[in-house]
Amino acid sequence: MTTTVGAITIGQTPRKDITGELRLFLPPDVRIMEAGALDGLTREQVLDAERNVAGPLLVTLLEDGTEVKIGGHFLMPRIRECILRIEKQSELILMLCTGTFPQMDSRRLVLYPGAILAGIVGSIGPRRAGILTPAREQAGYQLERWRAIVPDVHLEPADPYGSPAQLDAAALNLSRYDPDVLVMDCIGYTIGMKQRVSAVVNRPVLLARSLLGRAAAELLDCRKL
Repeated sequence: MTTTVGAITIGQTPRKDITGELRLFLPPDVRIMEAGALDGLTREQVLDAERNVAGPLLVTLLEDGTEVKIGGHFLMPRIRECILRIEKQSELILMLCTGTFPQMDSRRLVLYPGAILAGIVGSIGPRRAGILTPAREQAGYQLERWRAIVPDVHLEPADPYGSPAQLDAAALNLSRYDPDVLVMDCIGYTIGMKQRVSAVVNRPVLLARSLLGRAAAELLDCRKL
């Protein structure tokens, strides 16, 4: 019997770059149903949302691969619409963004990778944490967020949709900071990027994408009990 998992991106669907790697962790009979908070919007409407950012800034992709930076306040009602659209057909819903979201009403469980990252980091109690974040404009929000969990935080911007050289430079800067753990705080970071960063920092690295996949697999495994 096929199991359907909902996947909500804050950008536009499809996001095969994310769902393709999530499938590495999910049972083979799982079908992924995607919904995007920016689906159905014209390029002009998206540009208008970019010009009027309100709330925490979040980075995502459009269907054509264009990177955009959207405010969380604009996205919230559209994310709720996505949940309503897919929850009837899904056993579990995955949020494809590490931003901080309120717990939204749903008849299904909703997994938030940002909360998973924060929970794991809080549970291991590091003294120093290095944080990779997509955009420099997120620095204030991200520092406040992570300093509530870890006493000493160093932040480096590295666009997951940018050049590998930028990621390498950020990883090198974080290795000099000598963190106890490094957090790749964006669902856009790939497994290959984690391997690249791990080779530089030589410290434990937490990747949002793989943690989300493993948590989803654990919840779906209840069908076998």
